[in-house]
Amino acid sequence: MLAYPAFRAMPKKIVIVDDNLPDAKTLRLALAREDPTIETIVLDDGARAMDFFSSAKHANAPPCDLILLDLNLPRVSGLEVLEFLKADSELKKIPVVILSGSSSQQDIEQCYAAGANSYICKPTGIDEVFNMAAQLIAYWFSHAKLPNSMQSVEN
Repeated sequence: MLAYPAFRAMPKKIVIVDDNLPDAKTLRLALAREDPTIETIVLDDGARAMDFFSSAKHANAPPCDLILLDLNLPRVSGLEVLEFLKADSELKKIPVVILSGSSSQQDIEQCYAAGANSYICKPTGIDEVFNMAAQLIAYWFSHAKLPNSMQSVEN
């Protein structure tokens, strides 16, 4: 488990958008094991994700610190959710990591063109999921520098 500096005042929040609930549950477990202060929210389809982010923005509440987004979602695709997020002046500041079972070069290029901050092919084994979760937390919450405006989403 990684050691985090004592100055981390606010717990981090990660939104997982994935319709495969066993995958999402395993990822939540891996993230919690790595850093129990991280709050995770699971949304199981693209339309629900768009509603969640719209509501949080209108409530002037930061919706999350990081989004883990699957591409193959019911109702609204992950690519459409990504485009929705990156078209909004405030929501676009939230890092979006595509976490997909697809290794298609076309999918990868479409996601980066739409503003994805990273693209990861879903790991297949439990050890790989736990390793990926540790690396995600270390990178996004210890190494990456994010805009100050992430602290409060404004209308």
